[in-house]
Amino acid sequence: MLKYNFSFFFLILPLVGYSQMTYEVEADVRENSIVINKVAMEMIDDENYEKAANLMEMVIQDDPTFHPAYLNFYRAGGQVDSKKEKVIQTLREGLKIFEEDDEMSYYLGNILQRENRIQEAIKAYSDAIAYSKINGEDYPLVWAYHFNRGNCFLKSNQFKKAIPDYTYALNLSPDNPDILTNRGFCYYKTDRKPEACLDWNEAVRFGNKTTNKYLQSFCR
Repeated sequence: MLKYNFSFFFLILPLVGYSQMTYEVEADVRENSIVINKVAMEMIDDENYEKAANLMEMVIQDDPTFHPAYLNFYRAGGQVDSKKEKVIQTLREGLKIFEEDDEMSYYLGNILQRENRIQEAIKAYSDAIAYSKINGEDYPLVWAYHFNRGNCFLKSNQFKKAIPDYTYALNLSPDNPDILTNRGFCYYKTDRKPEACLDWNEAVRFGNKTTNKYLQSFCR
């Protein structure tokens, strides 16, 4: 069993740009958080998700300002049915500490979308998008914030709302066949067949061969 070692030395962590609260973290606790996180990542790579999730829960309980633990708890716990609601709750608690954290909001949106909690997912993705405007859109995942909010609009038959998200995502991730496929579908559902067929042709050209079924069915 992994055990924490305790001492009288503390790390004082003012979370600049996040919560205005100040947290005290014992130096040995943070050191152990780093070690345990590495072990959990190896477990995730081996698809030992439940044990990895349990380790991350322990880290978050004892060291709530250790940011990687939240992301790896999402990676592991999101694969375990009995942990999914706990992951949602934990990410929401994390966002009270790491305010305006676009990546954490994005992961919250992902698990909510997978659980078919679409309106909650849209809210989480909208937060991620808003925070990315503050933190900078050069982060590699930002295109996916828009893509996945668009997917939520698509799933809830809000096709007109989805199109601007897909267009923005495409600006950040040019030539992305999945974005083109989904935007094409929304174009078709909003009576914009020429744009739909153009997107689907481009999607096929950039590698999404399954989009051929749309071309064959709707673009002859």
